[in-house]
Amino acid sequence: MEIRRYLRILRRWWWLLLAATVIAAGSSYFATRSAPRVYSSRARIMVGESVKSRNPDWVDITIAQQLAMTYVELVTTRPILQEVVDTLGLQSSPDALRGMISVKLVQGTQILDITVIDTDPVRAAAIANAVGEVMEQQPLVGGASEAQIRSDALEELRDLKDRIDFAKLEVQNLDAAILEEDSARAIAELQNRRDLRQQQITQWQATYAQLYAAYTGSEANIVTVVEQAEPNYVPVGPQVTTNVALAGAIGAMLAVGAILLLEYLDDTVKTGEEMASLAETTFLGIIPRVRGDSKEAADRLLTLHQPRSTFSECFRVLRTNLQFSSFDRPLRTILVTSPQPTEGKSTTAANLAVVLAQAGRRVILVDSDLRRPILHRMFDYPNDWGLTNILFSGDRRGTDGFMPTKVENLLFIPSGPLPPNPSEILGSQRMEALIERLKEMADVIVFDSPPLLTVTDANVLATKVDGVLLVADSGTTRREGIKKAVEALNQVGAHILGTTLNRVSTRSDGYYYYYYSRYYSDERGEAPRKRRRHKHGRSRDSKQEAGQQ
Repeated sequence: MEIRRYLRILRRWWWLLLAATVIAAGSSYFATRSAPRVYSSRARIMVGESVKSRNPDWVDITIAQQLAMTYVELVTTRPILQEVVDTLGLQSSPDALRGMISVKLVQGTQILDITVIDTDPVRAAAIANAVGEVMEQQPLVGGASEAQIRSDALEELRDLKDRIDFAKLEVQNLDAAILEEDSARAIAELQNRRDLRQQQITQWQATYAQLYAAYTGSEANIVTVVEQAEPNYVPVGPQVTTNVALAGAIGAMLAVGAILLLEYLDDTVKTGEEMASLAETTFLGIIPRVRGDSKEAADRLLTLHQPRSTFSECFRVLRTNLQFSSFDRPLRTILVTSPQPTEGKSTTAANLAVVLAQAGRRVILVDSDLRRPILHRMFDYPNDWGLTNILFSGDRRGTDGFMPTKVENLLFIPSGPLPPNPSEILGSQRMEALIERLKEMADVIVFDSPPLLTVTDANVLATKVDGVLLVADSGTTRREGIKKAVEALNQVGAHILGTTLNRVSTRSDGYYYYYYSRYYSDERGEAPRKRRRHKHGRSRDSKQEAGQQ
């Protein structure tokens, strides 16, 4: 059900979703097309030279791979970039150059890819090669070059080698002296001197071996350019298709976010499920929005003028549901009202009275809205006589004292001249007596009343009828208004028969129309009628449909 609700929301706001997507994609297209072309060049460097050995040292390979990860960060440091700028004589700063260079370690290898993006393909290749050459020189921390360090290490090796050779010669002399000495005490003393000297030679040899290893060095920390960058004259950007698609997706997501925000902020009722949940009563049906909302009141009686329309079918559903809503008690008097003005209560009351009369019931429609009556214009009667006249003087017109209509079994009582105290008149004993008299003359009496939250007329009259039908306008009536209307009716002890939702859009609840028209056509054994289309795509019936209040 939640998915269906979100789909209805998107269906209602499809134009915003489409507009945001098109605008975002179009803007991205023109911006991308006007952007300068950029080119990419790549140089490759390798850390270590283990691949040149017939028997590569696993330790050197591991060290080289670890060093390569360090070089990824080292390439884009300010000293390296400044040297590249100085070498090529670029006008860019190291920070600007950093944004043009990307370094990537080829997974599982000792190779680094240095990629440069620039608007000039030749310059991009030159920068990539310059970075490789600077890295090949291996500048070390502290400013000392590798050559200087190796020179110092070589001098240390030579000095240590001389000391080792001199000590070995001394040991040989001590051995010869031991052989020539006869005194045991002297021999022992010479042997001790020789052993001490031999231990010192051993320590010096270990130091020499370590220093020599450092001098010759492991080949793991040698950087070599293995592939020079070449100018690539095929642009790599901007990518029109990717940018347009991404912008369109972002525009669509922003539109969806805006739609959900608007729906969250919009506290009007749009579906029957919402109406039933807010009113905590039975939802009796919808009344569809009619195309070309007519301003003429007489055109709102579509149940009379277009009995086979979807609009009329919905009122027949409402009629049936009303009958079942009061199954245990006879439903003789019905009050039709709404929370606020202009929500369609008068149109609902008039069309409901028509379909009740069409079902063979004797119906009297009473315009009890003594403030802004409109039913007399629907039935094309003057309003100089009506309910107020009957209550004050007992005046009658017509063969039975009431206005006949074009619908068989339907009589109409206009509001009559508007009094200064409508609430007192509707709550009077004369009104109660009139209602009892009307029950003797008809099967059902339908009352149209002012809105609940505007004046107290409807609350007063609600206590005198068998049930109240609450009408709301889809997309106009606020949720809080429905809650307050139901609360007002409950406070006076009114019997709420149920609710109905007026002017429901086909775009938001189109499945209702299919259900009603298809089901009730099949119930009568008829196939759903196909409307003949005109060249502009509108049906002939829809052009004849008028609006409702």
